[in-house]
Amino acid sequence: ATVAISGQIATFLTGVKLALILFVGLGAFIWATGDFSHFSMINNGGTCENVPDNARFGAATYSFAAGFGAAMLGALWGYDGWNNLTFVAGEVKQPGRNIPLAIIGSTILIIFLYVFVHIGYFYVLDPTTIASVPASSSVAKVVVSVFFGGDITSFATGLAVALFTVGLMLSSLGTLHTSILSGSRVPYAMAQDGMMFRQLGRLSVTRVPVSALIVQGILASVLALSGSFDTLTDYVVFGSWIFYALVTSSIFVFRRRYPDAVRPYKAWGYPVVPVVFLLVAGWLLINTVITSPTQSFIGIGLIILGLPVYYYLSNKASNNDNGEQEKSNVNDG
Repeated sequence: ATVAISGQIATFLTGVKLALILFVGLGAFIWATGDFSHFSMINNGGTCENVPDNARFGAATYSFAAGFGAAMLGALWGYDGWNNLTFVAGEVKQPGRNIPLAIIGSTILIIFLYVFVHIGYFYVLDPTTIASVPASSSVAKVVVSVFFGGDITSFATGLAVALFTVGLMLSSLGTLHTSILSGSRVPYAMAQDGMMFRQLGRLSVTRVPVSALIVQGILASVLALSGSFDTLTDYVVFGSWIFYALVTSSIFVFRRRYPDAVRPYKAWGYPVVPVVFLLVAGWLLINTVITSPTQSFIGIGLIILGLPVYYYLSNKASNNDNGEQEKSNVNDG
């Protein structure tokens, strides 16, 4: 498919995702029986599958920092992807205007939808029931299964669950679709700049970076065999936030080294906002290492595996630059 068609598919699947969230959130208040007294942290006997004791409210070793940090990891996965737009910045019209608007606008929309649907969850289900939902299922599916009286054998409830299942599949497909499209643009752009294997910079006749997509698919397949989806998301969130912190900290370096550089994007509230972001990111990373050391060190290990490739490509790019400089000097002479 061409890039234009892929963009249209992404728009459609994003619409399905939004419709699914509204279906569950509104349905919780329209087609299910609930109670606002469910809004509490009281968990009487909930299993909290795959949640360590120090992060489970009510456990003897419970720690607020551990529980809040574990909850943040899950929530931040829901918000992750906001940065994907920057991967295709070179193909966006008026990027100085449209990228900030898209990132800020979409983040605000996600906050609203995320909070809205979770209010629906707690309206229908009490904390103990939510905590007891197995890892193989989801809170949203349990909520939908009680629509129209909760009789799964009835036509209405069965139809609701079927629609939810199909919508969830399309929503997951949409997430994969946009992540694959944007992710492949990173090695493609790096190859174009001489910072990655040049084969990854090739485009098909429809201007799709096929080589980058193939390599990305192989790496994704290897990671998919490494554990459960929840485990992989923990790796991704932890590893991503290391780089979010590094990128944010670079703003101080650039402001100091290049004070007169043209800046189409400027950090609002500088330097307070970047400092607050770094403090929160630092706390999250340290807390994750303390509460989930295994996942944390595996995430760090995956990053370290890329260092040999990084150093090889950096040296190669440096040698190419030196060669071009020497050639230029000879021509000038």
